[in-house]
Amino acid sequence: ILILDSGVVPSSINDKFNTIGGQYEYTKNKLKGTLLYSNSITNQSLSNFDAKLSYKLNEKNEFFFQYQNTNKAPNHIYNLHQSSYVSYNWYNSFKNEKINNIEATAKTQWLHASLQISSFNDYLYFSNDNSDEKQLISPKQYDKTINYLSVKVSKEFKFRNFSLDNTLLYQEVDQQEDVLNVPQIVTRNTLYYSNFFFKKALFLQTGVTFNYFTKFYANDYNPVIAEAFVQNQKKIGDFPMLDFFINARIRQTRIFIKAEHFNSGFTGNTFYNAPNYPYRDFMIRFGLIWNFFQ
Repeated sequence: ILILDSGVVPSSINDKFNTIGGQYEYTKNKLKGTLLYSNSITNQSLSNFDAKLSYKLNEKNEFFFQYQNTNKAPNHIYNLHQSSYVSYNWYNSFKNEKINNIEATAKTQWLHASLQISSFNDYLYFSNDNSDEKQLISPKQYDKTINYLSVKVSKEFKFRNFSLDNTLLYQEVDQQEDVLNVPQIVTRNTLYYSNFFFKKALFLQTGVTFNYFTKFYANDYNPVIAEAFVQNQKKIGDFPMLDFFINARIRQTRIFIKAEHFNSGFTGNTFYNAPNYPYRDFMIRFGLIWNFFQ
């Protein structure tokens, strides 16, 4: 037990949750649904409502819908933490996080598309209490509503032995303060060539993958608590990442070679995975899989 000027920090916290729930499944023709509900029967309020519905029009067209309402308890690290660093000791009693989530997905013969709309109440996060380079991280709870929207579209184009696989993600957050930060646009595109050689004894697939996301205030990392925290001083993103790959199969043997981020040498050293943590430089990976029995 720590006795500090800010108060007493106990050595541990104990929670006991008793919940009761049930699940109902419905299937008829091309329609399939699942309804799951659980609720706490103790003083601690916990609940989860999850409804899923899928409709399979035919082999090439299928649709999915999901609604989820969750009332979950905070992770323990938000309520209690002890450390040799005096400023990293705290004891809190935060409210439960409330999440409403709606998802719709269409897998069609033309393209794959998905829509997600979410709202977060009493959102928990870590923030830096210092304005200079020194980090002083503490847990916070956002007392306003955060609304999140994402639209993802995927489509693959094929011409003879060439293929172009594309995935585009658009995200938007409606909030009064920058608490939940995401890149607005994320794209992944792969151009590759596939074919058989030597009387189909060799199957070869080779191509290039392009990854990109727009600039945003990505969460930084604090090694003391091993958690990410919100920061609004440094943006990362807006740099291309190119990977070259070769996949080959010779009977029961598979070989793959991948040159990751091979364009890093001529795009400038401004690529980061998180603020103060550089993204990986040019790297070559290779492997061999040999099945002795076919």
